[in-house]
Amino acid sequence: MSDHSAMVEAHPEGKLILLVDDEFDILSTYTMLFEYSGFRVRAAANGREALAAAALEQPAIVVSDFMMPVMDGAELCRAWRADARLRAIPFILCSAGIVRDHDEIAYDSFFRKPVPIDKLIKEVKRLLDKGRAQE
Repeated sequence: MSDHSAMVEAHPEGKLILLVDDEFDILSTYTMLFEYSGFRVRAAANGREALAAAALEQPAIVVSDFMMPVMDGAELCRAWRADARLRAIPFILCSAGIVRDHDEIAYDSFFRKPVPIDKLIKEVKRLLDKGRAQE
């Protein structure tokens, strides 16, 4: 994994969020804020790293950027949904740019960047609670 992939165990009892973004500042800021909210965080710089991270430990939810090198957010989401082990895990897609074929990507939620962190955390909690209610 790249230099800005990391696993932080600040809250060992918290649910694991997989954050995927090629911008180090976004990864570090979101990591800090999600940890402050009681989550564990694994960060990846692109979709390929995210799939490798999920193979090590399945996250409870994924928050991914759309525009990234190597494997973008749309490719990651398609690979995620094609994997029987991962397909039920909620997937949030974020983008500052225009997303083509927006309706053909099987994400659970979409946010336009910049995303207010309070809205993102609220949506993460909503999706996790929704998943728990369906168990």
